[in-house]
Amino acid sequence: MLQYGWCRFEWDDENKKNGNVQHLHDHGIEPNEAEECFSSSYRFHRDERRFDDVYILDGRTDRGRRLRLVFQDKGYGLARVFTGWNLIPKKKGKR
Repeated sequence: MLQYGWCRFEWDDENKKNGNVQHLHDHGIEPNEAEECFSSSYRFHRDERRFDDVYILDGRTDRGRRLRLVFQDKGYGLARVFTGWNLIPKKKGKR
């Protein structure tokens, strides 16, 4: 069940090897930054390469950092972020 407006997040212990917190740290992202992306204006769509409950979200942190996050909608406002990275705008080529 997709519910727009995620307000709860499932995080692994930060010391868990291969956990979602550690994976975000590997990409230079703190869990609180990921959460901030869900409370700002964002765009998202279903990740066609994965299961029906996995989505890609493009959002901004409170400091304006643009991130792309891959997360699972676990229902009832609960999201589990798997990974993320900086969203860098594409440069316009010369014409």
